[in-house]
Amino acid sequence: MLSPRLLSFLLITPSLAAADETPASWFEWPSVDIVPASALDTSLLNHKPAGSLGRVVVRDGQFATGRGGRIRFWGTNLSSNEAFPDVEGAALTARRLADGGINIARLHHLDNNWSVASRGSLWSPDDPRRIDVDPQQLDRLHRLVAELKAQGIYSNVNLKVSRTFSAADGFAETVPQLPAFQKRADYYQRRMIDLQKDYARQLLGARNPYTGLTLAEDPAVAVVEINNENSLLGMRTRDVGRDLHLFPEPFRGELAALWNEWLRAKYRDDDALAAAWALGETPLGAPVVSEESRWHADAQPGNTVELLSDPADSSAVHFRVGQGDGVRWRSAAFLDRLELENGKTYTLNFAARADAMRPAQVALGRDEALWRTDKWRTLGLVATIPLTPEWSAFRFVINAHSIVDVGARLTFLAGHSQGEVWVKDLQLESGSATAGLQPGQSATAGTVSIPTDPTPAQWTDWLIFLSDLEKRYVAEMIGYLRDDLGVTAPIVCTQANYGGIAGLVREEQSDFIDAHAYWQHPDFAGTSGVWNLDAWTINNWSQIGEATPRWFGEFGGIAQLRVTGKPFSVTEVDIPAPNDFACEMYPVLSTFGGVQDWDAIYPFDMVGSGVDEPGASLGSFFDQMHHPAKWGFGPFAARAFRLGLVPRAGSARELLVKRPVWTQADHLDVLWLRLQPGQDIGFLSDRLMVSEQHAESTRIERHPSDLPSPARMERTAQGAVYLVNAPGAAAIVGYFGGATVSEPGLAIECDSFGLNFGALTAVTLDENPLIDSARVLVTLGARAGNTGAVWNEARTSTAGANWGRGPTIAERVPATVRLRVAGPRKVFALAPDGSRASEVTAKFADGWLAFSTREGPATLHYEVVALN
Repeated sequence: MLSPRLLSFLLITPSLAAADETPASWFEWPSVDIVPASALDTSLLNHKPAGSLGRVVVRDGQFATGRGGRIRFWGTNLSSNEAFPDVEGAALTARRLADGGINIARLHHLDNNWSVASRGSLWSPDDPRRIDVDPQQLDRLHRLVAELKAQGIYSNVNLKVSRTFSAADGFAETVPQLPAFQKRADYYQRRMIDLQKDYARQLLGARNPYTGLTLAEDPAVAVVEINNENSLLGMRTRDVGRDLHLFPEPFRGELAALWNEWLRAKYRDDDALAAAWALGETPLGAPVVSEESRWHADAQPGNTVELLSDPADSSAVHFRVGQGDGVRWRSAAFLDRLELENGKTYTLNFAARADAMRPAQVALGRDEALWRTDKWRTLGLVATIPLTPEWSAFRFVINAHSIVDVGARLTFLAGHSQGEVWVKDLQLESGSATAGLQPGQSATAGTVSIPTDPTPAQWTDWLIFLSDLEKRYVAEMIGYLRDDLGVTAPIVCTQANYGGIAGLVREEQSDFIDAHAYWQHPDFAGTSGVWNLDAWTINNWSQIGEATPRWFGEFGGIAQLRVTGKPFSVTEVDIPAPNDFACEMYPVLSTFGGVQDWDAIYPFDMVGSGVDEPGASLGSFFDQMHHPAKWGFGPFAARAFRLGLVPRAGSARELLVKRPVWTQADHLDVLWLRLQPGQDIGFLSDRLMVSEQHAESTRIERHPSDLPSPARMERTAQGAVYLVNAPGAAAIVGYFGGATVSEPGLAIECDSFGLNFGALTAVTLDENPLIDSARVLVTLGARAGNTGAVWNEARTSTAGANWGRGPTIAERVPATVRLRVAGPRKVFALAPDGSRASEVTAKFADGWLAFSTREGPATLHYEVVALN
């Protein structure tokens, strides 16, 4: 018998719907514990305990167990407080994750500073230092690892993530002026590296009283990550190698000393250095702004920008930022049609002021509308400038890069606050009079500064130097973990999409390649960009809806990073709430990962998994378990990906890059576009990979196959649809409202509804193909969220109290679903716990089973069962 709590999903009371302005087509779908052996119980996929088949190893370019075959991971992140539950919470977390098909948990932000007081960190709240791990907190972590292991869930142990040093730890008083968590500096600063090693010793070397093993020797520890989202060269979309001259002393001086030491080892004397840096200098004075260049106002939804000057005057602009959401890049003015060449040096000069003290940002980027696609890539410049009511002069030297299929534009981003901005005397010209080795600079004397006005040859040396430092750091840390601590699990340094194309070189020493991706990550208002739940916005768009043959969103971007012959994992990925199109995430991610033959996927992250909260709400941007449109597709995603039900694409494209790689491009995705001008990149037709081997020329080699890819795209009148057809799994995701979409094994005839966007999946629950399976799980969903959430007019935010409350609700999709089967079947609507709520009328004819979702119990799940 169903409990009253579960019966509530069958109906929405009119009074509740009216009070919350919730359409009658929405229904409650709470997060509840799964009935064992039900269609939603995915725990039987896990072998228990984790590690019972031997250690996780890399074999034939894939993760495998020591005594078994290939193992794929469908994972999650347990961050901060979630990694330190109490006794009951640890057991509850492990069981719920296993029920959801999770077989690896990434233990993340263990070293954070912000949750020390709430016992969400390894540091003691009674000690201001971040040196010695708190034994009580380590015990909580050990208990969680043991509970996960018992449920067949491996652990991914993160080392340096968010640890933040202070003067109390023996550093200079200027240490807080370094980037957040002292990123970049921790790759070369000796004391920071030594403390990282000591932290690894305390964390990995301590014996777990609940397993009798250290984390270093426990076969249930599948992965060790050295340093999260970090590169000395720079971050993911910014210009590599920039801004290191802004480090405070003594950290800047320490880096400069290493730079001079490197130059002395490479060049016989200063004359040789000067001559080398002068080679290939860009000639001075050639104008970049074309006669067709014009200024444009650029206001994204919910923002206003007014151009107050002559658009044809390329040397000046005056614009007013009106009411908006406070996100810097959403209100701007840009100058288009700039003619730049890759690898050339340019000098930008201008004067600027504002009607009040405020920051602005100046950036060189792709000359196209980017806000719908998240394709932002700087082309050599992104810098924050302080503006006052008085005119100030600014000068930047630019090494242009990543110019490929479109031209360039210069943008002044000023959405931080309302007001007026003036720019005058703008000149963008080739070359730089101050580039190269300057008078008074000497590597012999150790006085060559960190470059800010470099020639192309000088900049290449700088990137090689930074890459060498990174390689040295990785070698030292891996050597310590392997030789001193006895770690046998696969090790990765950091994510390959940090540091640009040089990330490929840094990660050569890693056992596998890892990347992170977020589609439409929230932006935060204000000058600092600090997390603020009362002032945030998202771009509320579908990734599938924006896909093109040359761009497949963030998922496609990371696919271009996979390295030939190594496992590929995505340890953080999400379409953050409250995006209206989040239902596309799990079906597309799991099947696209199958097509690309990935090895591990970890949606980010888990919230409240160890707390029993009836009627709980969706708690954060990244809450997976309480999001019906994400977690609801978990049983499909876990089975489809882990069991390899969606086969890999038969054909492959391999990118070979001539060394040194940074002379070819700053970022790998640029090469994929440049080497295939105007062509389909092959995201769905081919496995994409890049070679670590030295190549004589940079090129793409295609390895064709007669085996078709199981994934493709088509369009309805409403928009794009992503389709997957495989023997054991099928999916239809996208704009199918008001349309009929059919694959060989799965079809939907849908009425118009809501945004006309949804996801339909089918997966076998036994070892048979869908057509012969005795049990099939069908999932159909669209929008989902909290009760009572209130959007702004632009539908880009539910900030503050408008976030809503529990219980979580989902949108009903009115359709006829058809499944190709071998004979008549019964269909059951499932309750949120996986139990069968009621039978649904189904008809079998001409090899198709059809049932309607328009009437009967409102649900996300249907179980299709063969007749006895």
